Amino acid sequence: MSSLVPPSPKRVPVTLALLALLVLFSLTLLLVGLRELLPAAQPPTNSRLRAVLDGVMAVNTSPSEREQVRVWVAAGANQEGLPKVEALVANNCASCHAPGGEYPRVTSPEDLRHLARLAEPTAATGHLPTRLLHLLAFPLVFLGCGALLLRTRWPGRRGLVIACTLAVVFNAAQWWLGQGRPELLWLARAAAGGLVLALAALVGVVLRDLWTEPRRR
Repeated sequence: MSSLVPPSPKRVPVTLALLALLVLFSLTLLLVGLRELLPAAQPPTNSRLRAVLDGVMAVNTSPSEREQVRVWVAAGANQEGLPKVEALVANNCASCHAPGGEYPRVTSPEDLRHLARLAEPTAATGHLPTRLLHLLAFPLVFLGCGALLLRTRWPGRRGLVIACTLAVVFNAAQWWLGQGRPELLWLARAAAGGLVLALAALVGVVLRDLWTEPRRR
């Protein structure tokens, strides 16, 4: 297996580039996680509850019902307007949004408030839709770094490539299946942490190989 060791003057910029990639990746994941997983103190203008009602659920609700939800969200998702919204959800949504179902759970006031205070993740970074981050950009980062890893002399490189692949698949799967599910926040946080740890391990091995002179025979 070929070594990654380049001429000494090139090691520093390569090292800085890999470290910058790791920091940028971690910050991006943190930003996406904050936007996707942590509800705001007040419902944002792009509330996920409103976006769902005006989007895929529009066929199951009337204009007046959607307006009720918009008014409630705009008022801060307060207790006063909750009974009407709960009745709307019970009539239109409960059959598909029960615990353990295919769709996010919406069976309690806290579930409704949680969805109302979450921002719809269509542009978490302001430039790239989060679905592309989870399903395309993150895998591409690991693909590029994995190619470097496979060129190292470390005996466990193939095992680490497999672990990184599983981390990417786990992250993409949990994001795709768990959007808006308060009960699965721990899973999303675990997936994000796994991605950062996997990339940190990958970059660490590559840098170790980069700065280790090959043994002379």
